[in-house]
Amino acid sequence: MQLSNLDSSIERWCEQAIIEKWEGPDAFPEELKPVVYDVYRSFIGGYLNFLRQKKTKPSDWFPEELVIDWGLVDDMRHFFSDYQHITIAFLSLNRQLKKLSDIDREKEPKLYQHLVAEIISGAPS
Repeated sequence: MQLSNLDSSIERWCEQAIIEKWEGPDAFPEELKPVVYDVYRSFIGGYLNFLRQKKTKPSDWFPEELVIDWGLVDDMRHFFSDYQHITIAFLSLNRQLKKLSDIDREKEPKLYQHLVAEIISGAPS
């Protein structure tokens, strides 16, 4: 599989994961979208590599569909390498996005914007 096909598959899976978890990119303020996509792209790419290693598949192998195995995600979190950092960033972002989705944007605009700024800056919450 060519690199461009690999990249487009990762992009497609990234979109799918965001839609499944957050009902799509429109769930976020415009300034937050690049952060979400960057973290998800890194995670999906790392997850795919970790999955290939776990299943002893070649580097051009792609599963028919991407189904995130949360047990495997937990393994990645404990694997001392880039996978650990990528996975921790992914899980942290999802926690922060959950907090953000729980804030009423109309009633608490300052709190909402503060958390958006925190997420963009990469500060853990």
